[in-house]
Amino acid sequence: MTNIKPIIAVTMSTGLQGSGVVKELSKSDRFEIRAITRNPNSDKALALGKLPNVSLFKGDLLDSKSLFNCFENVYGIFGNTTPTKGIRPLVRNYEIEQGRNLINVVKEIQNLGNLKHFIFSSICKAKDPLLNEPSPGHFSSKWDIENYLTLNNLKPITTVIRPASYFENFYGDLPGLRISETSFPGVVSPNKKWQTIAVEDVGKWSNAIFNNPKRFINTSLNLAGEELTGKEMANILQKIRGTKSKKVNYVMAPRFLMKTFVHDIGIMADWIERAGYGANIASLKKIAEEENIVMTKLENWLIDKELKIKDRN
Repeated sequence: MTNIKPIIAVTMSTGLQGSGVVKELSKSDRFEIRAITRNPNSDKALALGKLPNVSLFKGDLLDSKSLFNCFENVYGIFGNTTPTKGIRPLVRNYEIEQGRNLINVVKEIQNLGNLKHFIFSSICKAKDPLLNEPSPGHFSSKWDIENYLTLNNLKPITTVIRPASYFENFYGDLPGLRISETSFPGVVSPNKKWQTIAVEDVGKWSNAIFNNPKRFINTSLNLAGEELTGKEMANILQKIRGTKSKKVNYVMAPRFLMKTFVHDIGIMADWIERAGYGANIASLKKIAEEENIVMTKLENWLIDKELKIKDRN
């Protein structure tokens, strides 16, 4: 007689967070995974669909009916939202609408009696909450969705994870915010420590959380893997490339340009310098050891990234 595995639905499964969660859950071999995507025929979706225990489901955070169909009879849900709307990078109302639909449908599914665990992916809260305002709009939208979750009495079945800035942003698409032969880019002052995390670690933490609900349910976790200055990050990259390579300098994107092109990114940079991401990295390392999570170090992530770039060239 075969054991029936609990079903976990993952929203935005072809995005950076979602795909990492799907891959980690697949590797655990503990769950059946519904990878939810707007386009199940995309290359990214088809690649996920080849993983063990993964089925592709068509769903859209802006379409409540499609979400309900994807969530029906599931044990757990990983839910995240995005402010990115087409070429417009940060649209608050777009994310709020997704969050409202997500929470409303999660509540409906909970009322049917099957749903036992919901992970909502928000964003890291401030180290000093008294310096929180003005906060970036694409941060406050996620925190407002958290409040809506609480208003709907979902906290007893929920774990809220709040990742800090991603390592992946260092190879971003915004002008001046991409690692190059001579520069390591950032949005804050060279000597200001700020917290970062590999997006794949969101998958690792989510897998551990779903596998240990007694520990994590009805809790929240600010997540980060490193707390380094821009200069320290540039020095790590220099060390990896060796003394014969060109000098790598940390380059802070001019704040006025950030506020001109994507205003909220400039507000975010102000916020990081003023309030700071508030993950307790020492505590996270202890929990990670207990839960067999290997937290990704920036050095290891950069080594892997540099090797992949060399292979492509």
